[in-house]
Amino acid sequence: MLARVAIVSGEPEYWEKLSRVVSRFGAHPIRCDTLAAVTKLLSQKHIDSVICEDAVTDGTFRELIAVVKRSGRSTPVVVVSKLEDWGTFLEAILAGAFDYVAFSSFPGELERGVTAALAESRSNRDVAARTAA
Repeated sequence: MLARVAIVSGEPEYWEKLSRVVSRFGAHPIRCDTLAAVTKLLSQKHIDSVICEDAVTDGTFRELIAVVKRSGRSTPVVVVSKLEDWGTFLEAILAGAFDYVAFSSFPGELERGVTAALAESRSNRDVAARTAA
């Protein structure tokens, strides 16, 4: 089964760029234009990872991370930004983001972030399966 990665972006062109990276790793990108859309998706389906712009039309990555934490799931959240900002990087990590990537400056960083997030998701699933057994 393909890993499912929700990509939260209100910009179609940016979403396309992000989804191409996700697809290269054999994962299925799922488009979410808003925080409300990804919140609904997370309540209905297993999502292996979430990639979220630092700001979306109806919220921020901080709110998304809070939603994931409240769900009790260990879904890795990768925050992407068009800017390289150390303060926002620290804020995202301290809020509970799995990673923060300046995508437009360093496209290779997103590949690294996606690979690591999907590996973390697989590891979390394996631990949950062993614990349940």
